[in-house]
Amino acid sequence: MWCHKILVAYDGSPASEKAIALAQAIARESPEIELVLVNIMRLVGGGMTGAGMDAVLADDAEAMRQHLLEVAANAANPTTVKVLSGTAPAELILRCVREEGCDLVIMGSRGKGGVGGYLGSVSYAVTKSSPVAVLITKEGDCR
Repeated sequence: MWCHKILVAYDGSPASEKAIALAQAIARESPEIELVLVNIMRLVGGGMTGAGMDAVLADDAEAMRQHLLEVAANAANPTTVKVLSGTAPAELILRCVREEGCDLVIMGSRGKGGVGGYLGSVSYAVTKSSPVAVLITKEGDCR
């Protein structure tokens, strides 16, 4: 088995949906492969948001968490869901990789708000600093 534990970074984008599907396909190689589905609730510092915006961010994070819990409940492999909060998503993902002992990260090339054609800042930072392999999924059909 070439990997044992896969972290999937999820943000609701089509590329992150593909990341989940790809992780599940890889995990089908062995029932022992574990999946860690991670969503980042990005905190905005400096009083830039009001209480209403905080509620919207929390609602979005809860909706994504519920979606990931459904994915985990239907997964053939052992799957856990984590919602991490902070201001630096790449650092949170990398910390989770180390803490969970993951040996592969799968994430989208760009999440919500990314610029077409460019690797997103979070995926770039994770790829640059990751101690393990990072597999980047892209939107659309790559064939």
